[in-house]
Amino acid sequence: MMRMVLIGIWACVVTLGSTFGASYWKSHRSAPGEAAQHAEKLEVKKVKPITVPIISEGTLKGYISAEFAYVVEASNKGGHGGGGAPVDADSYVMDEAFRRLYADNNLDFRRIEKYDLNSLTKELTKSINERLGGELVRETLVKSFAFVPKDDIPH
Repeated sequence: MMRMVLIGIWACVVTLGSTFGASYWKSHRSAPGEAAQHAEKLEVKKVKPITVPIISEGTLKGYISAEFAYVVEASNKGGHGGGGAPVDADSYVMDEAFRRLYADNNLDFRRIEKYDLNSLTKELTKSINERLGGELVRETLVKSFAFVPKDDIPH
């Protein structure tokens, strides 16, 4: 008989403990909607390809053909210059990429595979954001990057 009472008390304690644990867990976990709201939504935007002339020793040697993309926050509705209008960073990405490649003295067109694309993309992201006055562009990506010698271009 005593054994039955102890089993009954044990069953009540286990039931109370599991009920308390389940209610505590349910009340302290974040709702699925809250987790989704806090997750950052990013968007990749592709820009038109650019062609940059490579001039060495006063003569045209060929062209760098490059295509870039950039990552922005999908919900970003901020404006450039405080006007509140959404900014299309495509023109800034293309302009900054062209300027960097055209003026880069470290770009050796004879060994284009050794060019530091990581450094280029970091510099592009930094300078684009400086021009836009905020952290609009999260990352700049390279979709294609090639040197085309002048002699390989049909006339």
